[in-house]
Amino acid sequence: MIATQLPIINFLQAPNVQFVIPVYQRNYDWSTNECQKLLQDTIAVSREQTGSHFIGSIVFIHEGAYSTREVKELVIIDGQQRLTTINILYVALFRFAKETKQEHEAERLYNMFLTNQYVKNESSKLKLKQTDTNSLAFKAIMNATESDFDAYSNVVENFNYFKSEITETNFHKILDGLNRLIFVEISLERDKDDPQRIFESLNSTGLDLSQSDLIRNYILMDLPPRQQNKIYDQIWNPIEENAKDLKKQKSLVSEYIRDYLTLKKKKIPKKSRVYEEFKKMYQDKDDAYHQELENIKSFSVHYKMLANPHTVKNDTIRKELNYISRLEINVAFPFLLQVFEDADNGIITDEILIKILKLIQSYTWRRFIVGLPTNALNKVFMTLYAEVDTEDYYESLVLALYKKRGSGKFPNNQDV
Repeated sequence: MIATQLPIINFLQAPNVQFVIPVYQRNYDWSTNECQKLLQDTIAVSREQTGSHFIGSIVFIHEGAYSTREVKELVIIDGQQRLTTINILYVALFRFAKETKQEHEAERLYNMFLTNQYVKNESSKLKLKQTDTNSLAFKAIMNATESDFDAYSNVVENFNYFKSEITETNFHKILDGLNRLIFVEISLERDKDDPQRIFESLNSTGLDLSQSDLIRNYILMDLPPRQQNKIYDQIWNPIEENAKDLKKQKSLVSEYIRDYLTLKKKKIPKKSRVYEEFKKMYQDKDDAYHQELENIKSFSVHYKMLANPHTVKNDTIRKELNYISRLEINVAFPFLLQVFEDADNGIITDEILIKILKLIQSYTWRRFIVGLPTNALNKVFMTLYAEVDTEDYYESLVLALYKKRGSGKFPNNQDV
């Protein structure tokens, strides 16, 4: 491991270098709030002429498995949020220079900070190489076609913010401020340093890595690059797309994996220990492990319906799931994941599924009316499926709930 402090522009303008954001990295999720802070700091350091401004560290593996003949590819382990954001800012500056007929400045920004000018391979041209939908968004802002980009992306949102803030007055101040930003470059050697342990240690030092970030890393990081891309495309990316609040564009992968582990282990992991429980459960990456990854992907299709009722085609099921969503009966999700899987496999009909959804609402509503504690529902739904007789599915479920006593009681009409 080699750590060096240097100006960010020295890092960005190095010739024939590509910054690779690997598939196991967290999503690019900086919002305009973080962009505003970065821009304010950049302008302030120029205006105040205070010398420099420290922006943190960037950790990468040099001479990694992605190396090509034309460019040296640095695989980014940590720091991709600020690195991507600074690249977006440079695109906004390049576009401003081009639109205001500052041709020399536009050409300098394009060739020094955004592209490898002389490489022949088109995939090595951009200095920032992303591996998800953000790569398409980044190409869109580079080509001034972001208005035609249909999908939501923080890349486009943050570019539009920067574009709205750059003026004739502050253009050169921003460029000068960027020259004054310094960071710590931490270079790892693949054969000597353990990237996975370093990735995990970043979380233990308080950086904002979610449980799903760590799980994605655990699944993908130690695979060869080609296998990484295959597992990402076929397994992980579908999970991320399904386990998402589509209206808020918020990832729910950590919550989904927690519910899946609850279903499988009949024990609810703490929110802060989902990754540890996942790692403990799948220590051996054998054939059974890979089948489990397929199962997790399969069940995520059901989770998408639970989290986003508006995506359900069946009108009645969609209506009942909307009611469950409004009642915020998320504690029932581990149980419902298996129920929807059974419906998908033809074990129960849609009619039985609808009756079960109504039963869960009745159970929850009645408990709410008579003032029974909601925290008891976690354990009820955690083990409820074990009491279902698949030969007499609905009636066995009704009986299991009616037999509950104490904090798990199903209030009858007289109680209500």
